[in-house]
Amino acid sequence: MNNRRIYWMSGICAAVGLTLAWIDSGCEEAKGVNGIALSPAAATLSVTGSNGASATVLFTASLNGPLALPLEWGVSNPGLGTIANHSGSNAVYVAQGSQTGNNIVSVKDQYDNEGSAVVTQQ
Repeated sequence: MNNRRIYWMSGICAAVGLTLAWIDSGCEEAKGVNGIALSPAAATLSVTGSNGASATVLFTASLNGPLALPLEWGVSNPGLGTIANHSGSNAVYVAQGSQTGNNIVSVKDQYDNEGSAVVTQQ
């Protein structure tokens, strides 16, 4: 009879352990499952004949749910333009000189959700 109790208790402990492992596995935050939308998704800047004035565009990031701030902003070609400043979900892109081409503006939040937009400089 004592052997039955030991096996029965072992079965309960195993079931409780599996249940706790199942519950524990559901508590982690998802990484990068949502895409961040940038507005505008594409922008065209006129950089020729700007008489020394900087061509800029304001980007706003949004997500179906809360953004995990702070956001990391970047560009694919810093020679074309840079992120001059950013705060919260907004960032200002500034064209560098009169160079033309396409630049990708990218953003990532603290949960690795990402988004991008294209800036065409002509």
